[in-house]
Amino acid sequence: MPDNPIRTDAPVLDVQNLALRFKGAPANIVDGVSFSVHPGETLCIVGESGCGKSVTALSLMGLLPPQVARIMSGTASFDGRDLLSLGQRQMADLRGNTVSMIFQEPMTSLNPSYRIGDQIAEVALRHRPVSRAAARQRALEMLDRVKIPAAASRLNDYPHELSGGMRQRVMIAMALANDPTLLIADEPTTALDVTIQAQIIDLINDLQKETGTALIMITHDLGVVAEIADRVCVMYAGHIVEDAPVEAIFDDPQHPYTIGLMSSVPSIGPRSGKLATIGGMVPTIERMPSGCRFTPRCPFAQPDCAAATPALAELGPAHGVACHYAPLEATFAEAAS
Repeated sequence: MPDNPIRTDAPVLDVQNLALRFKGAPANIVDGVSFSVHPGETLCIVGESGCGKSVTALSLMGLLPPQVARIMSGTASFDGRDLLSLGQRQMADLRGNTVSMIFQEPMTSLNPSYRIGDQIAEVALRHRPVSRAAARQRALEMLDRVKIPAAASRLNDYPHELSGGMRQRVMIAMALANDPTLLIADEPTTALDVTIQAQIIDLINDLQKETGTALIMITHDLGVVAEIADRVCVMYAGHIVEDAPVEAIFDDPQHPYTIGLMSSVPSIGPRSGKLATIGGMVPTIERMPSGCRFTPRCPFAQPDCAAATPALAELGPAHGVACHYAPLEATFAEAAS
């Protein structure tokens, strides 16, 4: 795991109290989310499917149609500008330029009708004053950079002629073509086999170190988190329930949900019993619990947990936890004595 000194430089992106609601929904799908990411830092946002991780990223990129979802409140400061207040044309100028995103499934993200060289070149042409020849050369450079073999011969391939891992490398090449300040990767290895997953994660990690790009990695894979994260935000049912340096998340998790996630990870070596599980499921937007949204699944829940939503309170250096009873070991040790 990386070392994690407390950052004193200004964040590349600072999100405060983001709330998002789908049209007709009775509650916010993302509710009061705050986090920041600094230059060269890797922030991992983790949680089960349905926790609001991808929706948060899409809202920051301006990719949620206003007729489907609405920003209820909050700010997202990037390079002195609030992303949430920008118009469609302004966001289009940022996307693929200073802010880029890698999506889960490259086959649906790449245009099947265009050659991959043209698709990468288009990113440079859209945002840089370059000729088509220069953009084409940039596409070749990026294919080399993401370690696609025989890159020159691949420029004229269509997406369907590439494997899943190669298509994901093309997506990374497109995302980094203009040397963005911020890169958001939304579960970029989900559709790939384990060996290719490791290669893609290593590639993203290496390229980020080369460029100094701030990285937000959205994932449910705690192995990926342990390998590349500097900081971790644990998300549950639209709330950030724990935010801490990666060492603290693995060595001293404090939110009951984080503890459950850590306990469910298989370890190397002999097993003494079954893996721990978190009972129940992430609540649907139609049946969102009151107060702490983890209450129905929480083994430490008390009657007052459903009465009020806990704030993200600081327990230690840069370690915030949204739980009425954190630190758990101190609270319940006192209750038992």
